[in-house]
Parts: sequence; C-alpha cells; structure tokens
Amino acid sequence: VLQSEANPMKFAIYGAGAIGAFLGAKLALSGQETTLIARGPHLDAMRTAGVKVLSPDGDFRAYPKVAETTDEIGPVDVVFLTVKAHSLAEVVPTLAPILDKETIIVSAQNGIPWWYFHGTVGEWGNLHLESVDPGGRIARAIDPARIIGCIVYPSSLIVEPGVIRHTEGNRFAIGEIDGTVTERCKRLSSALINAGFKAPIRSR
Repeated sequence: VLQSEANPMKFAIYGAGAIGAFLGAKLALSGQETTLIARGPHLDAMRTAGVKVLSPDGDFRAYPKVAETTDEIGPVDVVFLTVKAHSLAEVVPTLAPILDKETIIVSAQNGIPWWYFHGTVGEWGNLHLESVDPGGRIARAIDPARIIGCIVYPSSLIVEPGVIRHTEGNRFAIGEIDGTVTERCKRLSSALINAGFKAPIRSR
C-alpha cells in the first residue's frame, strides 16, 4: 500500500548502475526507504561503503540498502526499472517478490518503451512493438495499470565500483500512460522533489 506523505515510501531501484545508483542515493539521503538491486563489484562496494556521488551540486555519500536479487527485499511501493531496454525481458520474471497489488512500476529505459501505444486508438491503436518486446513477453508479465512512464534527464557514470560521477541534469519527468494526472503520480513526484529532483508530471 502506498504510504502517506508523512511516511517514507519504499523504493526498489532495479538496475543500480550510473543512473539507478544516483537516483537511489538521493532518495535514500532524503529519508525514503530505498533498495538498490545490482551485482558484481559495484554491488560489493555499495554494500561495504554505500554510494559515493561526485556532483557539481555537491559531493555526498548515501547508504541505501542493497541486494542482488528481489528475493532479498519483499514488496515495495515503487519499482524503478533502470536496466537497459534489451535486458528487460530477463528482468520482468524476477519482479514478483517485490510487487503487491498497488506497487507502481516506473519505466525509465532509453528509447520508445514497450507500452507506448497501449490504450491508444486509431491507426496505431495498441500497436505492439516487436523490436522492443519480442513475443510480447514484457507486456504479458507487467500489468499496464502498474506503469508510470519516466523520461530521465540526468547524466552520470560509474567511475569505480560504488562511486558515481553526476555530470548534469536533475529532472525525472513522469506520467501515467493514459495522460491523466493521478494521486499516485503526485505522491511519486513529491518524493522525487523532496530528494532534490525536478519531477514534473506530463501528459501524452
């Protein structure tokens, strides 16, 4: 269940690379309960010493929770999918342990997302993008009612495991896939703004 603004929301950042770790570090620093899902030396470094962010806005270190698999976490309020688009098909079957009936999935991939034409009418109505979602595996696995879209503006890179260099940008534009402005979008926007981001709610 989504919590009130008086209490932290529970976030899982699936794909805690350069963007995901930057996002998760700022959310954690603002008091949101945040878990980064990563692997390899980057995971080990974050587990040992947190996430160090080098930024023109000021350097900081944050200590979000970290995990290698979703089985370690339990249900959350918001899942940010910050993996590369080509990795989504292998990621979605692992989401079940962190979802309850109200969990939001924020799609933050590069390029046109698999859900882009969902609910549209006319010539492109409900067009399936085979090149983005071969065989429709992602569309079948994720209920579109869960999805909030996201355009990622920040630029960052991993300079060494556990260390992120943020070079520019602090905007995560979000929106429902049908273009409506919902209470859950407002609450997510508020959480992002409290973490120091710009988070406008956009319609299609």
